[in-house]
Amino acid sequence: FDARIVAATNRNLADEVAAGRFREDLFYRLNVVEIELPPLRDRREDIDLLVRHFAAKAARSQNLPPKPVCGDVFAVLKNYDWPGNIRELENAIERAFVLSGDEITIEDLPAKLRTNADAVP
Repeated sequence: FDARIVAATNRNLADEVAAGRFREDLFYRLNVVEIELPPLRDRREDIDLLVRHFAAKAARSQNLPPKPVCGDVFAVLKNYDWPGNIRELENAIERAFVLSGDEITIEDLPAKLRTNADAVP
């Protein structure tokens, strides 16, 4: 059979090989195409598109119609540092979708994001 492996890590595997914490032969088998993606906090311009994508995904998974996202939600989300990266954003949007009425508003976001709303210009 023909198989492809897609692997992701937040560690520099070349450094891990040099330190003896990762097998060199496995590194060279996996390291065919390397894609480096900066953390979400360094590419805030992607947040709008990702929010719309995750909201549409939540709607599909629950067999519900899509919901609009209130404009100030985007400002709040762009003002947050996203230590959990894209997974944290996806979870926040899925939660907001489930808890929202006809549209996703700031009140539907997790508490730590709502408290961040006061700092939005």
